[in-house]
Amino acid sequence: MSTKQSSGPSKAERLTSLIYALATTPRKFTTAMIGEYLTPEGSDSAREKSVERLREEIRNDFGLRLIADDVDGEMRYSIDTSDWFLPEVSFTPAESAMISLAASLWKDSKLQALGLKAAARITGSSAPAPVAPFAGSLLPRLSLDEPNFRECALAVFNRKTVKFNYVTAGNVESVREVDMWGIGQRFGNWYFTGFDHTRDAQRVFRLSRVVGNFKTTIRRGGTSSAGYRPRPADFSMSQVLLDFDLRNPGHLATVEIRDDAATPLRVRALNGASSQNPLHIAYADPESFASELAAYGPAVKVLEPAPLAEQVAATLRAARDAQVQLAGDPRMHNASFRAQRAAGRGTTATQVLRNIDMIQYVVSHGVVEIKELADRYQMPVDKVREELAMIMMCGVPGGQHDELINVNDGDLEADTVTISNAALLAEPQKLAPLEAVAVLGGLNALASIPKFEHREVLASALEKINAAVARFDGWNGSLGFALSQVREHDIPAQLVDAVLGSQVLSIDYYSAHSQAHQRREVEPVRLVEDGATQYLRAWCRTREDLLTFRVDRILDAEATGEVFERGPRHRDDEELDMRYRGSAEDLQAVLYVDDEELPAVESFQPSEWSSSKIGNGYLAKVRISYDLVPAPLVARHGGKIAVISPDATRERVREWLDEAIRMYEDK
Repeated sequence: MSTKQSSGPSKAERLTSLIYALATTPRKFTTAMIGEYLTPEGSDSAREKSVERLREEIRNDFGLRLIADDVDGEMRYSIDTSDWFLPEVSFTPAESAMISLAASLWKDSKLQALGLKAAARITGSSAPAPVAPFAGSLLPRLSLDEPNFRECALAVFNRKTVKFNYVTAGNVESVREVDMWGIGQRFGNWYFTGFDHTRDAQRVFRLSRVVGNFKTTIRRGGTSSAGYRPRPADFSMSQVLLDFDLRNPGHLATVEIRDDAATPLRVRALNGASSQNPLHIAYADPESFASELAAYGPAVKVLEPAPLAEQVAATLRAARDAQVQLAGDPRMHNASFRAQRAAGRGTTATQVLRNIDMIQYVVSHGVVEIKELADRYQMPVDKVREELAMIMMCGVPGGQHDELINVNDGDLEADTVTISNAALLAEPQKLAPLEAVAVLGGLNALASIPKFEHREVLASALEKINAAVARFDGWNGSLGFALSQVREHDIPAQLVDAVLGSQVLSIDYYSAHSQAHQRREVEPVRLVEDGATQYLRAWCRTREDLLTFRVDRILDAEATGEVFERGPRHRDDEELDMRYRGSAEDLQAVLYVDDEELPAVESFQPSEWSSSKIGNGYLAKVRISYDLVPAPLVARHGGKIAVISPDATRERVREWLDEAIRMYEDK
């Protein structure tokens, strides 16, 4: 099929061509035909396995179904497209804005971009919708940094039974076999639930405690699957997360404040008087709380319980060890840099989804400037031309020239792009699985906010989106979130009231930079919840700017009795910009960040990234106001983030970690 003088078509080209052929042509393809195209050098057994992989890939990545028909004793395949195309549904401007807002809630830049493109495709909105008026008084920031998330989510939505090794909070490892029911996020951590056959009951698991990968044991669902426990008809993952907190009472920690840098903990203490020490603090999740306390370094020491103190010390040691080991790795000091992070070609599914989206976008617009495509897909123009060249080579395997997708009649150097002979791929498709996670996940997170102001618009958007998800039953109930209503300490009522009532507040705010607190008058705009941390976005009358205040650093808040009138200065960033704001005069540091923790460093707005991946992560150049700015970040992530340079900053952070570790080693 391909005329390229190379090793043959890429996997992305093969998959695009197969989807095109199996979905558009009247002829059907045998196992041998598909297998020969996918694995030309493979055996008959390898080709049969390639067809099975194709079946799984197109369902899990695109929401399509490979169907088989017996034709004269031989199995022939085609793709069922009856549930692939977007139904006749229209969205109001408010609903489109709500959907765009939902997709933008993700901190993961790749998932956010995927969700925003999907939102634009299904709503038909070519320009970004004005999301700010529909944002409400509280918004969550959602993270997706679990390596097993995709496999877990697909097991949930395909109603599979999986085996996995699991380590409890008490460090006991066991093998579990679970019929998967739902997955959700609570305080920034991912959990899943289902019927645990090893315990003969429903159980809730924290995804980060899964050791290794999930393994599918049985594809249950037939008459021989009597042992399978299906998901209840009224199942709600959000409710599971709420009930989980009620069934699991909180813990109590005793901590000693050793430096004013830990002053924010006084706000959460049960005995938080300014002179009180030690403090008693309630918490629900030992892992999350240990990471939070580690971020304070030598400013706070856990006195009890002993397991929490051990976990904090272990997190600090892992961070210190990474600082030392990575500093000695030559790859960290010989890397080249560029303005954007090298994302590589991405997965095959990502490329194919982009190919199909590009075809649909160009065909629906007739003629598109190639620079417009470069901006849309955040790719250099030459990379867009490469992608178009690949699309041009896609078509029916072994077919004729007129069965190839026509791009610009072969002229790939033109400044404009047209695509023909791809009518089916040009129709808007329903949301594929990860697209649905991005959009439905954000909408469900908004739905979990108490007293969300735009609930009617949200409900109508959810109803329409559920009809636009391809071939997965129960997405909405199986994807859940638990936000502020189950926090150990609720958002201070006066902050919520001030936002809703446009009341001027006088706050006593602790600054981590100056390690001092001062009174400020602010005009509250909204609150943002980012994992276990909450922020107040407000116009500061002292600084005359729209600023972000950490709620746990607001030591006191009082209403002044003044009501302010909302105006242009209160219009919040539509992308929920919670990033660190350095200046050109600040110190430039190079940080190493593991692939799992990219959102944490992306919030520092890196000016440059390493040109390629180094080990399990990347290097990022960031601006910091003083040496210890990255120290809490390094400590919290326990070895997944480290300072590489300058030497003085790296050593200062290591000394800070050593000082914290000594607290737990000195008897």
